[in-house]
Amino acid sequence: MRMPLFLLTVVVLAGGCGMQEDNNRAGENDSTLTDTEHPGEMPSNEEMLIGARNQVPQAVEKINSEKHFYSKEDAKQLVRKHLKLQDNEGVSVTFEGFKEDFYLFHVSELVHFNNQPEKMSRGWYMVDPTTGEVTLEKNN
Repeated sequence: MRMPLFLLTVVVLAGGCGMQEDNNRAGENDSTLTDTEHPGEMPSNEEMLIGARNQVPQAVEKINSEKHFYSKEDAKQLVRKHLKLQDNEGVSVTFEGFKEDFYLFHVSELVHFNNQPEKMSRGWYMVDPTTGEVTLEKNN
């Protein structure tokens, strides 16, 4: 299992290095995996792997900054804001899973009937993770 993965990694890195060299000549890219502290030298496999590990978080950050996605916690706060709920109210917003590509939250409130606490549903809400739009899915 390790050998095919190693070979795939070598092929991808070797193919990418040739293309990167052409792009660098045109002045299109910043520093890359093949840039080392010793100009003109070919980096070792270890240097290339370390460079790849360092570039992955930067690439993910760039993708997230270009196209924003709301996390589950962000979506939960959007539901609270949509319903104008204060943090100290006895209302809970619970993540229930996904419906299609949307977050699904159940909103409920703890109420007392005849001195007995009971959970009363206020509805199910969907949040679009790309736009942050909150919509009522089902009311009780």
